[in-house]
Amino acid sequence: MADQIPVAVIGGYLGAGKTTLLNRLLGDAQGVKLAVLVNDFGSVNIDAGLIASRDGETISLANGCVCCTIGDNLGLALHDLAERSDGPEHIVIEASGVADPGKIAHYAASHPRLVLDSIVVIADVQTIRERAADKYVGDLVRLQLATADVIVLSKTDLVGADACRQVQCWIESEVPDARLLAASGTSLFAELLLAQRTTLRRMSAGGDDHHRQTFAAWTFSRERPLDGAALRATIASMPPAVLRAKGIVRLAEEPGRRFVLQLVGRRWSLERLDIEDGRDGLPSGRSAIVCIGLAGQLDPARLEALFARVAPAIVPPAVAALLQRQDRP
Repeated sequence: MADQIPVAVIGGYLGAGKTTLLNRLLGDAQGVKLAVLVNDFGSVNIDAGLIASRDGETISLANGCVCCTIGDNLGLALHDLAERSDGPEHIVIEASGVADPGKIAHYAASHPRLVLDSIVVIADVQTIRERAADKYVGDLVRLQLATADVIVLSKTDLVGADACRQVQCWIESEVPDARLLAASGTSLFAELLLAQRTTLRRMSAGGDDHHRQTFAAWTFSRERPLDGAALRATIASMPPAVLRAKGIVRLAEEPGRRFVLQLVGRRWSLERLDIEDGRDGLPSGRSAIVCIGLAGQLDPARLEALFARVAPAIVPPAVAALLQRQDRP
């Protein structure tokens, strides 16, 4: 798991603001080694001072990131990045404005080192409802929204607060369980995507005031193995306010193994973790999960109630022995 490279797909109809998000990512990578795959360089505004070298369809940046054009060779580009010994820590793919991001996301399974992290769809608050109602492109626009793990509203500064809320309510009715970032969405998602490799650790330790001002975190921790079925049901019913979650847990059905939990938007996974005890920073046997959302939106009481069912009840030895005798014929 430690060697896998997460892949994020950025989708949305033409002019929604995908390139604006990519520019934010490339301009301030916050120490994350990114590879951004785009259809062409024309609209990506890379500061000349950042460019370290240019080789055909690849621009290498001074901050360790690379920006590549992909054309019809997305699979080959991903394979090349995955095979590099000095490859990226995160890959971001810009889907064409008329593409299905879900189909693009299938390429994340093209190499053992790649894992799909998220599908993010940008929705322009000025045009999204009109586009969705259009008889020619409406089906595509609705399909793009339906594939998203996170929907990011763009151009919110160009409409009033009431208009923005109306679009938000409409999207919530169209995609009821969507994770939605509204005001300044592109800036917030760029920060969340880039900060994910350090934010969880810093928040759980009480550090990093900047991220604590923007995002809130809630931590679940238990000494005993968790009920696997209850944990999976809890993850699947996570409230939309939780944008990301990550954890390392032990399950009652396999107490000798550790599992890593990853959640972004509506996408989640719980997979075996091949790592020695102590190397993940957790005491042996402990399970810990950190949930992240926007400040002011996470409801700790709701999360407490939701996770209460995942820890098997502690039965005193004397009571357990009594129950065992009662079960005997």
